[in-house]
Amino acid sequence: MAAKEKENSSSSSAEASLPGSIAGAVPRVDVPASAVQHFTQPQVHLTIAKAAKLLGFDGQEELKKYVTPLLKQFEGAQLPLADRLGAQAFNRLVVLCAGKTAAARKLLDELSTSWRPSERGSLTRSLPAEPVSAGSIAAWPCCAPKTVGMEKEPLDRVRTYMEWRTRMKHFAGISCGIVRNGSLVYYQDAGFQDAEKKVKMSSDTIVRLFSMTKCLVAAAFFTYYEEPARKIDLDHPVSKYIPAFAKMTVLPKRGQKEPQPCDKPITLRHLLTHTSGIGYGATLDDPWPPEKGSYYKIYEELSENTKTGTIKNLEQWCNTLAKIPLKGQPGRFWDYSYSLDVLGRVLEVISGKTLDQVVEERICAPLKMRDTKFKVPKKDAHRVGPWYRSVEIEGKSQSAHSLEIVDPGGEQSGWVGDNASTVFSGGGTVEVPLAMKGGMVSTFNDYLRFLLMIRNFGELDGVRVLKRETMQMMICNHVPVACGGKRTVFVFDKPGVGYNCLGQIQAQHPKQDKGTYPGEFGWGGLAGPAWTIDPRSDLIILSMTQTAFVLDHEEYVRYAARRSIHQHIFGEVAAPSKATSHPPEIFDVVRAEEKSETEKEFEQEYLSHSKTRVRGAKERAIAPGPRLARHPDDEEVKEYQESLAKRQNSSSSLTNSSTAAASTAEVEDTEPVGKRRRLSAGNSNEKNGGMQSTPQAKQSTPASPGPGSEKQDLLYSRVAIPCEQDGQKKARVTAVNGKELEVVTEGNWKPITVNMADINPIEETQFGLPLPNSASGGPTDFGFLMTKNAKGNDSSA
Repeated sequence: MAAKEKENSSSSSAEASLPGSIAGAVPRVDVPASAVQHFTQPQVHLTIAKAAKLLGFDGQEELKKYVTPLLKQFEGAQLPLADRLGAQAFNRLVVLCAGKTAAARKLLDELSTSWRPSERGSLTRSLPAEPVSAGSIAAWPCCAPKTVGMEKEPLDRVRTYMEWRTRMKHFAGISCGIVRNGSLVYYQDAGFQDAEKKVKMSSDTIVRLFSMTKCLVAAAFFTYYEEPARKIDLDHPVSKYIPAFAKMTVLPKRGQKEPQPCDKPITLRHLLTHTSGIGYGATLDDPWPPEKGSYYKIYEELSENTKTGTIKNLEQWCNTLAKIPLKGQPGRFWDYSYSLDVLGRVLEVISGKTLDQVVEERICAPLKMRDTKFKVPKKDAHRVGPWYRSVEIEGKSQSAHSLEIVDPGGEQSGWVGDNASTVFSGGGTVEVPLAMKGGMVSTFNDYLRFLLMIRNFGELDGVRVLKRETMQMMICNHVPVACGGKRTVFVFDKPGVGYNCLGQIQAQHPKQDKGTYPGEFGWGGLAGPAWTIDPRSDLIILSMTQTAFVLDHEEYVRYAARRSIHQHIFGEVAAPSKATSHPPEIFDVVRAEEKSETEKEFEQEYLSHSKTRVRGAKERAIAPGPRLARHPDDEEVKEYQESLAKRQNSSSSLTNSSTAAASTAEVEDTEPVGKRRRLSAGNSNEKNGGMQSTPQAKQSTPASPGPGSEKQDLLYSRVAIPCEQDGQKKARVTAVNGKELEVVTEGNWKPITVNMADINPIEETQFGLPLPNSASGGPTDFGFLMTKNAKGNDSSA
């Protein structure tokens, strides 16, 4: 029950030796491991109602009625049973209630193992003894690194490194943390919220989110999407909600004078994935007014009217944007854009409320994100520091910088009181350079709760914000389906980088950036905050600064976390301190020797990395300079048309099996040479029994159609069925019985029976891949529907 004296003393001495605000060690106690996940983070407290449930009582009143006389008898005073309980108070309740309920006895059994080391079967975890007050998060908030499979040394090193970076003024201050297995294992605040006034950075410093606002707006949108009564489809045209977008045009190609017509309408999915063809205005440090030929010249009048107040709200702003030609055809390319700002207006139309009210009601209030909003009240202005730009000092070492103020702190900030923009920017900002403002503000504490909700698939502290299925769909790469099944469209043309509904997502690719891991996703903002979630390692990285264009701090924390995991498993190896795509376990073991961490070593490391480092998609999104040209050449148009023809032929083969083989052969003859080469590589993989690297490879060898293949082709396929209310509804075929089909409708997921003559096959799967030409076992995105054959293997094997 009591804290382990030896472990606590070593932990306290370790924390006491650390610099800055974390020098004061927080007293810690051991709690039952099964209860740790129920402690709210990062404050590390437990509600009395949740404690009552864990202890086996029907409610908090019954708990209080039982323990109050015991407390008076044994301790002569009442335990303060307030709304929040710390770890120590919870342990006392466990001991008192062990004689009453089986649940409490089980927790006491776990607590009795606290004397054992973790490697010898301890069933406890170390937590701060009392709830942590805002801005005072402990160095190791929820657990020691080893209890979640991490090593402390790499985390200590990055802590020292961030202290050095703030002294060099690469950023004024930083709040950063690492969550592993749902526990906040590492936290650091270094430097200043206000460098001039020497106000310390903390976890409740209010920071400007800019593009990290997009994540909150997208999450708010999906709370409406999953309501069946709303009947929202991601493939609905935007013009259904904003009529001004009904007749969009595209900028003329070189040599042409007149805008081109759109070949398809912009859809909600296009907005969510930045494939709408809309562009972006100028960012900080871009020349203003725009020069002739600038990529953002077409948005000059829009930005100026927003700055002067001629445009007063999001509705007026979107109606004005709709009059400007698109930069490219919708669904052709990925291009960072105002798309999420338009989605914010869609939210206003759907809800009948302003965007700030929608995000507050649907996201911030349920998650208790009290400081996340579009406008900071004046009473909290002291928590807003200046927004800085870090510049090199001429004639001095490249590692030493100076800080210039872009936006002042306090009541003069562009986010405080009446200074805030009246146009609620769901994308982060719609202002002009040097006067940039807009988007939301938040704190480390608040935004971490949002990321924990994502990690928990839509739920936090017993409050469900989104359905698990909705969250799973949100974090998948949506770019292929938004671009008509084209799988060579990447974010900023970086190989393997896609975009889900929350930010970039890394896919496996032979040319992916070093240091990236397949499946990780995240995003950042112009002012300096950034985050990453790696679901395979169960990692959350959140790092917040207020210095423009600097996001590499989040990478360093992420690399330190991965090195900490590897070192816990393999020990120390001679890998670079910055993680690469080559995992550390392939490097040589390091001999035991004394180490010296010097500022010169940090300086050499920083200068080396700054020369060789490749900027990720998060930084490319906020960097000044021209964007990529989005007018395809004739060869790209031809390839797109041939690919479209292939998918149409593939779809028609579902209802005409007798011509399926001939149609497939004809389409393969028209494939571009590069794509045929990839398909043939996939076929050779199948012959060799190897693992296929892409979904296309699994589908590249069609099986010969046999009797009844017409019916079998429909099994597990995606179809449109008639619906009295909407005209049609999407569904998945789960069984074929003669001319009758059993389907599961999307949205409410109910099985119904329909006639084969009443359905229309949809040409692509949930993730935008062409449907297979053979009667294989079923799609991988609905694997839970697959049957088992006699040998116990999947029927698709």
